[in-house]
Amino acid sequence: MPISVPRRNASISLWPPSVVSNNESDEDRKLRLRREADAKRVSEAINQQLEEEDKQKKKKGAEAKILLLGQAESGKSTVLKNFQLYFAPKAFEIEAEMWRPIIHLNLVRSVNFVVNFISSRSYSRDTNAVSFIRDRPSSSSLASTTPSVTTATSISTELRKLCIRLAPLRQVEENLVKFLSSAGAGQDPTSSYANGEHASDKIKGMLTYHPLKASEVSIPSGSSWKRGLSLQRRSEDALTEASHGSSGSQTLAERSDDGQNRRILAALGEDMAALWANSTVQQSLASAEIALEEQPGFFLDQALRITREDYVPRPDDVLKARVTTVGPEEHNIVAEHGAAKHWTIYDVGGSRAQRATWAQFFDDVNIIIFLAPMSGFNQVLAEDESVNRLTDSLRLWQTICSNKLLAGIEFVLFLNKLDILDAKLKSGIQFSSYVTSYLDKPNETKPVAKYLLDVFVSLHQQYSPQKRRLHPHLTCAVDTKATSSVIHRSKSAAFRPYFSS
Repeated sequence: MPISVPRRNASISLWPPSVVSNNESDEDRKLRLRREADAKRVSEAINQQLEEEDKQKKKKGAEAKILLLGQAESGKSTVLKNFQLYFAPKAFEIEAEMWRPIIHLNLVRSVNFVVNFISSRSYSRDTNAVSFIRDRPSSSSLASTTPSVTTATSISTELRKLCIRLAPLRQVEENLVKFLSSAGAGQDPTSSYANGEHASDKIKGMLTYHPLKASEVSIPSGSSWKRGLSLQRRSEDALTEASHGSSGSQTLAERSDDGQNRRILAALGEDMAALWANSTVQQSLASAEIALEEQPGFFLDQALRITREDYVPRPDDVLKARVTTVGPEEHNIVAEHGAAKHWTIYDVGGSRAQRATWAQFFDDVNIIIFLAPMSGFNQVLAEDESVNRLTDSLRLWQTICSNKLLAGIEFVLFLNKLDILDAKLKSGIQFSSYVTSYLDKPNETKPVAKYLLDVFVSLHQQYSPQKRRLHPHLTCAVDTKATSSVIHRSKSAAFRPYFSS
């Protein structure tokens, strides 16, 4: 027998229904009716708001929510910046100035790394030379090392003097770290460390040096360092404008630590360029198998331009700038031209310790962009030197592909850092020495990239819980034109539902 379900009408619009007491007085009745009328108005207002939100969602179309996945230093943040540049170029240009302290810090840390690398070597009394030993990889499949070698390099008096002249950059680095740390914490960057007595253990830790790479700046997620710098800059501009009436007075920017840092950098720009051009430095780094130019945030080859006092970051500078955010970050992009108006992109940490946080985003996104750096075939994980980076990327990709929660999600694969892969192969590094299954094939970029593409596509087909289209691309995320082209091509594929006709 069918069950009759009453239709909802005005008489049953409130829940729970009011309870009428048998002894209700006239005063109680009036109070009850007023409360019911108030509750009804609130309910109708909420319904009206929900209906309006539904109309707005239908009007603007589907909302794109993208999750960027991949190991640390795979290029996730760079791809995020490419999306910002592509969809909101005006906002990106306005924000570019905020990246100048980060770019300066990236540059200074590279210089200080080189100076530390050269200066910390043990000198021989007889040869006046510097010696160092670097372990190189074994020959196992996807190995990360090669036989050990000892190299001795003579340090000239000119190079020593150059290192001494660059010594003030140590203080500049510390000032920039404090400046960014205080901005990210919502403090006034110009005053938080005025007496230099609040340099916490955290900041001191940020100034330590890895023996094989320049150190990076790490800022906790949600620190909003760009907003802090923006507020500080507006405060500077207002105070500068107020001081214009005073004769002979400097602007606040000129008096600030930031202004002082920029003057020091400008004065030492030529010395930085000379350090990088020095043949002894290049030979020493090469002998130790240290490739600073392949590391994120490398600007030493642009030192003269970037150290000018009037320097304004270009889009490609912002893309190359490196700042490590510890923890997941949500970024909202309001498109400035013919696409979905709102893009939400989640950028999460890629180190092993941070991968546990990825799952919380799986049920709230409709696109996953997975980044795998092809250039990592001869590198190891920073957190575990027994694990090859390419091996880690393949295992991670297999895990993501097989996750049943992601069965209905669009997958986009970026095999990234094509430029660094090309440079390594052209320098003579043999891909087959690290990937033993790559036998009797040319040690050239195109066939190697094709091989890796086939491997990743095969894993996707093999481990996906249901049939799903994959959108693979070979990318160089720091190349704005190439990455823009990839995003543009994706309009007709993974991103098509989020673009207007």
